[in-house]
Amino acid sequence: MTSVKPRTIRIPESRAPENLIRARERKFGDAYCCIVCGLPAPAPKFYCHVVEGGGVALHPDDEALYVPDGGDMCHLPLGPECLKRHPELKPYAIRA
Repeated sequence: MTSVKPRTIRIPESRAPENLIRARERKFGDAYCCIVCGLPAPAPKFYCHVVEGGGVALHPDDEALYVPDGGDMCHLPLGPECLKRHPELKPYAIRA
């Protein structure tokens, strides 16, 4: 029997400037942050299932193949601007 591994992709690291992050945090409080840039996302339009302790997104069609472990971070926001800048993440994004 062959085990099929779920499709995953590394989440690019593209941190926004710290002063912009702090300004958004003052405006939106402790909202979840975009998984790519770190900016608060109070009403996200897209999510990714983040696994392996962070830094890796799971393809939505492969949820049944994924065996949860201690590194499952659940569904976290993905900002629309980051999705435009990183089109390779589009197959891994889930519309809210």
